Amino acid sequence: MTPIEVKTYQLPPVKLSEVLRYAACRETSEDVTALAQWAAAESAPVVQGRVCWREMEVQVTGDTVCLEGTVWTSHKLAQRLSGCGKAVVFAATVGLALDRLIVRYGHLSPAKGLMLQALGAERVETLCDIFNEEMQTRYGSMQPRFSPGYGDLPLTAQRDLFKLLECPRRIGLFLNESLLMSPTKSVTAIIGIGGTPCAMEGCQVCGKQDCTFRRDGT
Repeated sequence: MTPIEVKTYQLPPVKLSEVLRYAACRETSEDVTALAQWAAAESAPVVQGRVCWREMEVQVTGDTVCLEGTVWTSHKLAQRLSGCGKAVVFAATVGLALDRLIVRYGHLSPAKGLMLQALGAERVETLCDIFNEEMQTRYGSMQPRFSPGYGDLPLTAQRDLFKLLECPRRIGLFLNESLLMSPTKSVTAIIGIGGTPCAMEGCQVCGKQDCTFRRDGT
């Protein structure tokens, strides 16, 4: 098994359109846009992108996926990793300080708390996108990331990923008995290396057409 790698990332400027999407703001106004801009400025000093990851051998047999002794049964994950001899498993977080900011402003102003929640979602997704791009540069063709709780991969797979990545020690990311992560603005996922290019990703893969966060045109 390869060593665990850890890296701190400098995140690019906030995408306000994504923050507003996560805040379920289908129609914007000057006041709403100003609130999103406030959330971006207020959170900037405390957001820190941290990722830990490792490369692992993958074996797929039917709906069974084996990562060097860690075994899951998931038809959708098996499809995603079919033809991949290896995968990258990773955990990403933008830190506990943002959670504290969300709680603080949530008590003072629900609107500010909501916008900071949306800002956190945009920040951690941006962090994952940057990490994906870095891995693609390193390995070449890669599959879209796949997380526990997505499709038919049970959320209990989180426990396995946390063990594989030593998340508490490496990046200060914890998992409670209810399988909730702390800091909350965090992601764990598997990315297949190689395999058949996936024609769809993100909202295109999901059949839930009435999702509040669905991107337009998908």
